[in-house]
Amino acid sequence: MSALADPRRTIGNILQLGTIERIDLGAATCRVRVGDNVTGDIPWATGGAGQMLRVWSPPSVGEQCMLLCPEGDDEGGIAVLGIFSDTHPAPSSEPLVLLEFKDGSRFSYDPEAHALKIQLAGEGTALLEAPGGLKITADVEVEGDINLTGKLDASGKITSSADVIGGGKSLKDHKHTGVTAGGGVSGPPQ
Repeated sequence: MSALADPRRTIGNILQLGTIERIDLGAATCRVRVGDNVTGDIPWATGGAGQMLRVWSPPSVGEQCMLLCPEGDDEGGIAVLGIFSDTHPAPSSEPLVLLEFKDGSRFSYDPEAHALKIQLAGEGTALLEAPGGLKITADVEVEGDINLTGKLDASGKITSSADVIGGGKSLKDHKHTGVTAGGGVSGPPQ
């Protein structure tokens, strides 16, 4: 009896738990293993694939998925991702939104604390490109050096606990020569 002639078997084949067996990134397809059976190349479901939003987050080999087969036919199947397993357990048990990457980098938001956190693993780098400009409305604290290409305009006070160097001249340690005591005015720093 064929699978289509047996309604119980057809219904059982519509949804099955499986694992990702192989990935073809260029074609955006994968193969799913269910027991001893492996599908042909099928697409995986993603968080968005239209004009408004496209999400590229390929599955991992060994990742658990739900194999959705309309009419019980795995040739038209779709791998539905997002099922935690012993191999790939949940990265947190906290009530937050978390993206964790394979190198350990994390992007999380805690709605209770109203806190956004980005953690890059190892020697991770970040690049933010905003050709139209970037506005930060917040007090900003930076630990580390800042290299600026371009001008710096400040409408408030600039304070340094060390020295300020302008044109190679120290604001703290430069000396004025040719100064006359009394009402005289000195020349520029030398």
